Amino acid sequence: MMPVRDLRGRITLPRVAAFAAQPVLLRRADLTMATLDSEGAAILGEVLHSLTRHGIAETGPAFFRYDVIDMEGTMRMSFGAQVAPGTPVPPGLEADTLPAGRYITLTHQGHPDELYDVMVMLNLWAPVRGHVWDMEPIPEGDRFAARLEFYHDGPDTPPDAWTTEVRVRLKD
Repeated sequence: MMPVRDLRGRITLPRVAAFAAQPVLLRRADLTMATLDSEGAAILGEVLHSLTRHGIAETGPAFFRYDVIDMEGTMRMSFGAQVAPGTPVPPGLEADTLPAGRYITLTHQGHPDELYDVMVMLNLWAPVRGHVWDMEPIPEGDRFAARLEFYHDGPDTPPDAWTTEVRVRLKD
């Protein structure tokens, strides 16, 4: 068993917040936990490079979205950027919308490999507080309406100093 990391001072307390629907441009991929860090970062980099190449401005931080989670198998994921409504879609990307609704959100300061422990904590905390994820089990894993990690720092920031917002949509 892995030792539990000391996250004191590295995460904010979870809170419930309402968010409006947000247009995004993204690329989807099926990855495993073993390939997530390297391939996910590369895919997100390609998405952001495509936006730059086509003169498209981001309206908020880039994100990973966990669409279907199977920790032992393959995870269906989306990697994208928030954009203005009506933004043209460059080749190789697709338009989508992050759904409006109530979310549990918190902020983590530190290396992204700590986010696993952050989610373990959040998954234990939410039901104790009476919160239910907007999620349904399907044969491929758990399908989430929106389980997101927003990355507030760019590649020039050392990963140990990254600020990441975790946001998971609650069932209405």
